[in-house]
Amino acid sequence: MLKNKYIVKSLTPWMIDELIAFSTFVKYDLILLREPDEFYKEGLQQLEKNGINIYTTPFLYNYLLKKFVVILIFFFSNILKFDFSYNTAVGIKSLGWFLKLDMNLFSKDTHMHAQFATQPALISLLIKRFYANKPLFSFTFHAHDIYFNNKWFKLLVDNCYKSFSISDYNIDYVQKKYIYSDKIVLARLGVFRDHIKTENKKKESQIFNLGVMSWFVKKKGIIYLLRAFKKLKEKGFENIKLSLAGDGPLKEKLLKFIKEKNLTSMITYIGKINGRAKEKFYASLDGFVLPSISLKNDQDGIPVVLMEAIAYSLPIISTDVSGIPEICIDKYNGFLIPERDYQKVYESILKLYNNKADRQKYSKNSRSLSDKYDIILNSKKKLIDLQWV
Repeated sequence: MLKNKYIVKSLTPWMIDELIAFSTFVKYDLILLREPDEFYKEGLQQLEKNGINIYTTPFLYNYLLKKFVVILIFFFSNILKFDFSYNTAVGIKSLGWFLKLDMNLFSKDTHMHAQFATQPALISLLIKRFYANKPLFSFTFHAHDIYFNNKWFKLLVDNCYKSFSISDYNIDYVQKKYIYSDKIVLARLGVFRDHIKTENKKKESQIFNLGVMSWFVKKKGIIYLLRAFKKLKEKGFENIKLSLAGDGPLKEKLLKFIKEKNLTSMITYIGKINGRAKEKFYASLDGFVLPSISLKNDQDGIPVVLMEAIAYSLPIISTDVSGIPEICIDKYNGFLIPERDYQKVYESILKLYNNKADRQKYSKNSRSLSDKYDIILNSKKKLIDLQWV
């Protein structure tokens, strides 16, 4: 059993990248509160190859009396946070997972890192309470976990060792809304850049290829991109093509729109991709578009797909939402446009299409900007801040 623990509720592709990057510098135990999807099998095998111990749903009803005491004290100390909003769901689920968690995996010397300022971070705090506040814990916050009016956030920061933000925007946001603290530090995500080849990546073509890869939910704003393509078709720009990669709850709705608007000759759905297929996807593109929008209690942080796109030297089109202006700089490496405006998406696509010189400039600038989003360099810095290395 190792001292360092990385606690996760549900895996994501960017999380796998950070886990693998961490494993090149340090050994740790990975605690998975949910069964991982088959999609992550290859990444998890790589982690095991790198010497990482993986505990999937490590549940055991042990030390029940002591756990109940911790839960009761925690509940009554924070009873106002159980307000019948989403905060209640976060709190109750955290208590439930803590109750059945195998405490033999932890000790007073444990140093935990949790992803998201929700259940994983609260469980880490409960473990800290269980061991008389001896263990250290930190957490990374991203997007939804701070935008839903998270009543647990200040408590987590007050009791953590470090709290990591993925963007400058998020730091400013939480310090104004929740708490100002020098425990809150910047730790950008990133991508593995060493293997990416951008020179002579494809031949000249009459086809102008754009792409988007995403989890298909409302905040990604993909419908605005599809509406822009509808207008492109109406104006006769059928040599502009879109590769649509990903999956999610809105998939069928988006595919129905494509079919009903007769856009199948311009838009190709390629599904959820990983590994070599993802590399080929980016290498085939002339530009990348992600028209994210802000919702009442949710919005993007800095989407990792934008980090990937600029690493492949792609000009990007995205929206002025959350931390996106930190990676999409208007007329530097693409176009930063207002959200929910398909007309601006349409106009920006045509600007890229019609101006090869600008595309080349934006491409070069994207690659330069991607230096800030190197997963190896950023992970090493984060591990130093964590004192894991």
